[in-house]
Amino acid sequence: MTEIKEILKLSVRDRIHLVQTIWDSIALDTETSDIPKEHLLILRERINAHKENPNDVYSWEEVKQEVRKAL
Repeated sequence: MTEIKEILKLSVRDRIHLVQTIWDSIALDTETSDIPKEHLLILRERINAHKENPNDVYSWEEVKQEVRKAL
């Protein structure tokens, strides 16, 4: 296994490439993992709801304000 010290010696460009490669491998594993059917149904429902009403959204600032009100 590569030591972190060796990774930190790489150029910024090479480290970014390494991180991207690792991230892509994680995404690939996630895509092929077993996602519970219930979760897939919820995701599909939310995607369809967004497609039907793409302008029915909240800004990040609005979300933060609502959370702060709830606290």
